Amino acid sequence: MMRTPALPKAGPALRSAPPPVDAPVAAALHGFELDPSRSYTGQVHDLLRDAIVRGTLPPRTALSEATISKLIEVSRTPVREALAQLAEEQMVVIYRQVGTLVAPVRLSLLEEGRFVRSTLECASHVQLAQTITPEQLTEFGQIVQRQRDAVTSGAIDQFSQLDELMHRRLFEFAGRGHVWAMLEPIKRQFDRVRWLLLGHVAGHAERALKEHEQMLAQMASRDVAGLGASVSSHIDHITAHVAALREQAPATYFAD
Repeated sequence: MMRTPALPKAGPALRSAPPPVDAPVAAALHGFELDPSRSYTGQVHDLLRDAIVRGTLPPRTALSEATISKLIEVSRTPVREALAQLAEEQMVVIYRQVGTLVAPVRLSLLEEGRFVRSTLECASHVQLAQTITPEQLTEFGQIVQRQRDAVTSGAIDQFSQLDELMHRRLFEFAGRGHVWAMLEPIKRQFDRVRWLLLGHVAGHAERALKEHEQMLAQMASRDVAGLGASVSSHIDHITAHVAALREQAPATYFAD
């Protein structure tokens, strides 16, 4: 009787096999549920955009229409439309008859985002310092305290969300909420670097928190000159730390 040969035991090479190509996509989309009352294209766009900004879909990740539509149980049409929108926003690159990849962080677009944010935030916040109400200062202080708690507990995702909330509310305090909405697409590359810094460069959240505390104190004391300098320095620090980030993150993350 012929014996069936024994199967080989799983050795280190088998146990450490690389994950499937679509594993990052599956992880990034895990748990997402479509809202039937909202545009499917809009929901897919926001889902992919946020995953790219936060780095859960890293640069150069392949994005398959078929895979995405299967994972979130939607037809390929809204996925295709969402990817086309992201391509216009330079968040993905579509290679005809080849596929779609998450775009690298383009340093030229990062510089544009820094310039626009620095110009508009300095001007708006300096004017706000002259008109801010006690109630607005209280809310500003509460957001900074929540940021402090997030840093203490190591909740980096929460800190980044609170950072975004703080900057948006300062524009809204000044009656310029529409300016923040206008900034959103311009600062996407900037936001990608901010999330990467939080994950790769030690002490970035702590430094950002100290700068927010300084801005709060200057806003409360109506220190217009000091506030303008602090806001400019705060925004410029993002791009100043790109060199440190490039030493930590894969080289394929960046272009230009």
